[in-house]
Amino acid sequence: MDAVRPLVGLLGVGVVVFCVGALVSLAGNTLLSSFGTAAGVVVILVIGSLLAATAVGARGREWLRNPGYW
Repeated sequence: MDAVRPLVGLLGVGVVVFCVGALVSLAGNTLLSSFGTAAGVVVILVIGSLLAATAVGARGREWLRNPGYW
């Protein structure tokens, strides 16, 4: 059980490194291209849609946990 904590920390560091690399790749390959403005708008729309879907999903989970819902 003591070995789990360092593994979780290592996994967390790996996820952070992966996300930073993905953002650098996004900025270098997509946003700095000749269609940078259009790509930026699409990225903002995708992020907004993802956040909205997450909020709706979280709200649905709250409704399902409510005993009065059933």
